[in-house]
Parts: sequence; structure tokens; C-alpha cells
Amino acid sequence: MNSITERRVIHQVKTDPKIRAPKIAASTSNTLGRSVSAETVRRVLRKAGYNGRVARKKPLIGKRNRVKRLKFTKEHILKPQQFWNEVIFSDESKFNIFGSDGRRMQDNDPKHTAFVVKEWLLYHCWNQLNTPPQFPDLNVIENLWPHLERTVQKHQITSKEQLKSVLQEEWLNIAPETTRHLVESMPRQLEAVISAKGYATKY
Repeated sequence: MNSITERRVIHQVKTDPKIRAPKIAASTSNTLGRSVSAETVRRVLRKAGYNGRVARKKPLIGKRNRVKRLKFTKEHILKPQQFWNEVIFSDESKFNIFGSDGRRMQDNDPKHTAFVVKEWLLYHCWNQLNTPPQFPDLNVIENLWPHLERTVQKHQITSKEQLKSVLQEEWLNIAPETTRHLVESMPRQLEAVISAKGYATKY
């Protein structure tokens, strides 16, 4: 793949950041008239400093969950900041080399409601803040993923082992003021849910 073709590959990612390597490979193969593999595309993008992460989509909130979201929000809207300072937020995300292939805040993700998780919580977190389903916009860690993604992309990652190491390093490098700012935004996030009448918010 020459420099002109590489620039075209990079342009496709800039135009559509969510495009996947196989799709780029297919369009590039059609343009060149010869086969270009997805791995070749990934190699070009890694060289240009691009790494992929699967982002969560904004959920479509059903009527039942909308009612549950509003109920939870109204029950907690007047909680003082100290209450949120003592919450242990948790979440998960998937990072790839490129492309997709006090209280404890817990949503209803199956991974969080499994027996082994419930057993651990019973012995380690007596006061659990159980949120309703489809509530990622009230989990402050959701807003840390873009920050982590930006810092990880500064590294030229070529293996899963390196990706894991960089993720751990950059996670530990997140400044305390960054997390404090996110936790302090909880009252605003609660207000946003009420304003949206229980539907998804910008958070």
C-alpha cells in the first residue's frame, strides 16, 4: 500500500470514526483492483496513531424503564454532595488495538446481577445503590472512557499485552481533580434526567 492509498484509508476514518477495518479493506480493494486485508488497514491506522474502542450507544429508553429512571432520580435529587462522594462507581468498556471484533453503584447489567457478584457484594459492600436498567448516563465512569481513549491513542500499540499495560498505566494517571469534577456533576445529571422526563440525556 503506497502513501496515497494510506492517506485515503486515514481519510475514511476521519470522515467516519466508527468505520471498521474490514469495511475500509473492502472499499480499498475495490479502488485498487486487488485484495487488501483488514489487518493491513489496521497496521496503517496503528502507524498513524489510531486505536479503536467500542463505544456504548445511547440507549432507547422504554416506558417501564423511563418510570424507573424518574423514580430513582427523584429519590436522590436532594442527596448532599457528600453522599455521592462516598459512592463507589463501577463500569466496564472494551478497548481494541483497532476496531471492534462506601456504596457501590450497580446497574442491572447481567454481569452485575450474577450470583457470584451478589455474593461478593454481600460481604464487601453492605450499602448498595442499585440503579434501574438503562442508566449509563448517571454513571460518572462513562465520561472517563473518552478521556482514557485519548491518552491511550498517544501510544503506538501493537499487541494485546501492550494495550493492557498502557490502559493500566493511563488509568492510574487520571488526575484526582478529573474524577472529583465528574462526581460533583451528579446533581446536574439527576436534573437532566428529570428535564428529559426519564429519557436518555447528553451524559
